[in-house]
Amino acid sequence: MPAEKPPPPAEKKDTALAALRTSEKKYRTLFEHASLPTIIIEKNTKISLSNTRFRELVGFSQKEIDGKKKWTEFVAPEMVETFADILAGCRAMTDRAPRHFFVSLVDKKKQHRHISAHIAGIPRTQRCIVSFVDSTPDLPKENEPGNETLHMSEVIYNIPEPTFIIDSNGRIVAWNRAIEESTGKSAADMLGRSGNEYALPFFGERRPMIIDMIFASDPEIEKLGYREIQWTGNTLSAESSVKTQNGKIRIIREIASPVFTRSGDFNGAIELITDFTVTKQQEVALQDTESQYMSILENTASAIAIIEEDATISYINPEFEKIIGYVRDEVEGKKKWTEFIGPKDLERMQKYEYECRTNRGNAPVSNEFQFIRFDGMLRYGSLTMAAIPESGRLILSLADTSDKVQEEEAVQKANRKLNVFSCLTRHEILNHLTVVKGYIELSREQVRDPAFLLRSFDKELAAANAIQKLVTFTRDYQNIGIQPPSWYNLAGVINAAAASVHTRSITLLVDTDRVEIYADHLLERVFFHLIDNAVRYGRKIRNLRFSCEESFEELLVICEDDGIGIPPDAKEKIFNRQFFQNTGLDMYFSRHILSITGISIRENGIYGTGARFEIRVPKGAYRFLSFPLMKHS
Repeated sequence: MPAEKPPPPAEKKDTALAALRTSEKKYRTLFEHASLPTIIIEKNTKISLSNTRFRELVGFSQKEIDGKKKWTEFVAPEMVETFADILAGCRAMTDRAPRHFFVSLVDKKKQHRHISAHIAGIPRTQRCIVSFVDSTPDLPKENEPGNETLHMSEVIYNIPEPTFIIDSNGRIVAWNRAIEESTGKSAADMLGRSGNEYALPFFGERRPMIIDMIFASDPEIEKLGYREIQWTGNTLSAESSVKTQNGKIRIIREIASPVFTRSGDFNGAIELITDFTVTKQQEVALQDTESQYMSILENTASAIAIIEEDATISYINPEFEKIIGYVRDEVEGKKKWTEFIGPKDLERMQKYEYECRTNRGNAPVSNEFQFIRFDGMLRYGSLTMAAIPESGRLILSLADTSDKVQEEEAVQKANRKLNVFSCLTRHEILNHLTVVKGYIELSREQVRDPAFLLRSFDKELAAANAIQKLVTFTRDYQNIGIQPPSWYNLAGVINAAAASVHTRSITLLVDTDRVEIYADHLLERVFFHLIDNAVRYGRKIRNLRFSCEESFEELLVICEDDGIGIPPDAKEKIFNRQFFQNTGLDMYFSRHILSITGISIRENGIYGTGARFEIRVPKGAYRFLSFPLMKHS
């Protein structure tokens, strides 16, 4: 009974793509509604996605930014190199925490904003997500020496981020409205206090904060539990976790800078505190969505790849690795998908890619083509390609249809051979019946001639025997094409065939372990005829051996004996149907059965020392098992 067929690859692929779209939708919703200006930057410097807050900050529309503008257009020229280095670092170390630094952001009106950037690499991609905090106040011009901090306190009072200032003695000289609201401590209570009093609302104890560490080293800062330490000139920023009065953990980022007098003397410091808890939560949600998205691709039964705008493959999943024979480190970011297309299909598949990018609605759902494996072998495949919205990338799904194509071609070939066999058998039977009828008619005229009658009976009996052989032959070939070709263990097939032949005292050696060949289901009959003919016609045969030899383009399955062998003038004739009166149609039938899957056979032994048949199995029609089988003899 045939085994139950697995679900079609198309169903698995549709399920994976549906889950991918759901994940993508969730991801975009979270991104678009993030409270901070946020963008996603591709490896080629293009901004593939921006949210509403970012577009409001820089004054451009979504159509003007997404997929068109580069991040370099929004960063002051003197800071581009630094920004690029940090992006590269995030891509190389995506398992580390995000980075923070100050950058001068340029909007549509060419105005510059000194702004805090929060950067993280998106795992298993070459993309980065960047959030911006417009947090640095415009500092006033210096007036009288010693009055800088007083004037600054007036400026910072109404800025939205919690901010305070201390003088050179560590006394609080400014405590703005935002920090009053976030800590519950009024300016009246805090001004003039010293001894790290400002730390109590955040850490529950008097301890140094970033404002106290602006002249310290990184190791000293890390000892206080700070992470993600960044320096931009004299400005220091770092991240830490604090517990609120209701016991909740909040993530804050402190940014501090020293304040100097006109003469360059230290006059105090200013600190701004940003609550990054929501941003972190959104970032985790985005990464979780990305993780789910990647998990689907990693575990789907479909072979999936993602290709960039320049046709470079940026991702392949395990199934894709299996089909093409490369590991992902050899492909991702290094090879273009067009390198795997067979030469005759290259132009057509490049056109398919173009249509998928520019005319999605009219592009074919899938395309049949030949692809090239790591070993140079051409395989048949079905390719489905779809654009990933607003990213410039395509998702590609590949199914290996080689076995299906081979089966279809083999069945068509088998049906053609069946028609040929039927025609020639019918023709031969009619010829022999004509002989029988002719001699019967002659016998009626020569009924009084016993010698003639005996000769006629002999001719009629020979014709009847020939008809019997032809009928027996039809028993073998009637099953051609009923089943598609399949993979057969060579040693198992040979031993099954040998079991049907009385080999007497002949020693049979089968040295073909671990080999499987792709052939018609009548393969066993081929080896039956080889063994049977060796036993019947080998005369002095004592040993019969089957072995394999692999060359660059094919596998030789060799059948050799130590019998009398085959005369030079008969080596090719034994495969012709005209020769069947001497040896039957065995070898003629065997050659045609093998040819259904592209396998050929010839005899090249030395007459007098034994017969030697070479069965030539082409690349793709044989394979080796990963474990050895028991030897048979």
